[in-house]
Amino acid sequence: MRKAEYKIPGGKLIAVELVLINGVLGSVKLYGDFFMHPEESIIELEKCLEGINQKEIEKSVKDFFDTHEITLFGIKPEDFIHVIETALQN
Repeated sequence: MRKAEYKIPGGKLIAVELVLINGVLGSVKLYGDFFMHPEESIIELEKCLEGINQKEIEKSVKDFFDTHEITLFGIKPEDFIHVIETALQN
């Protein structure tokens, strides 16, 4: 299990726990003190990331937010990318 936290300067905290198997994301759990609307979109994002190659994280996160109507409060899509990539480096 790999974990990372990212405190956005002057903003919210985002954290991730994930499993990486042979360069492929297994389970992914995103949490923190940020808000997404609709709320179930965080679960959809986690499912979207499961099973992808670690080299496709940035594209997958950007595609997810480009194809869904989601409102983020205190965070932006790039913050998800940052915390996931940090966890992969740990």
